[in-house]
Amino acid sequence: MILKRQTTLYKEIKSDLKTGDIILMHGLYPSSHVIESFEGSLWSHSAIIVIAEDIGLNVGKDNILLWESNLDTPVKDVILKTTKSGPMLVKLSERFAYNIKHKDDSRFAIRHLYIKRTQEMFKSLKNVIKTVHSAKFPDTYNEMHDPMEGRFFNKQTSLKTIFCSELVAYTYMKLGLLTTIHPSNSYFPVDFSDKLSVGLLKRAWLGNEILLKVDE
Repeated sequence: MILKRQTTLYKEIKSDLKTGDIILMHGLYPSSHVIESFEGSLWSHSAIIVIAEDIGLNVGKDNILLWESNLDTPVKDVILKTTKSGPMLVKLSERFAYNIKHKDDSRFAIRHLYIKRTQEMFKSLKNVIKTVHSAKFPDTYNEMHDPMEGRFFNKQTSLKTIFCSELVAYTYMKLGLLTTIHPSNSYFPVDFSDKLSVGLLKRAWLGNEILLKVDE
């Protein structure tokens, strides 16, 4: 008998989360369905877990952050203290609460990054955040155009706008975890899922997807 993949409660796994882990989300927007259909994948959004203290931030006990590129929502960036579109650093709990309430995303998964974390890695991450924090999320046309330019023509588009999996790829590249042979805008959320499981450098690897049950 083949068992269905089990789901883990977020509250039971949150203490295991580390900076660099990948989170995947299944979106409910029409654009999310387009991305998922194109990929043949469940996931239309990808982002990176950041533990606040690792990059020198004090945000209280709720210290699990999400480094993501997303549309402008009421969820505030913890550094800028305001809302924005594009690359942002937000509290994961607040992102979960907003997305569930507004039915932006209905399923979530974690992939642990297995690598020795170092102060050099955290310093590089801080530099990445500083470098692209002011970028915006692309408009509807470029949200579809930019990844096609990267994936099919190996062409890097402007970093003035950055979509979700592009930010994950760009960050991993700057951390020395991902090859720079392909441009950052050539990556889709599916590349960071179990289905394709992109190869990493420095003997790093991503664990299997752990499906999450997030309390509403």
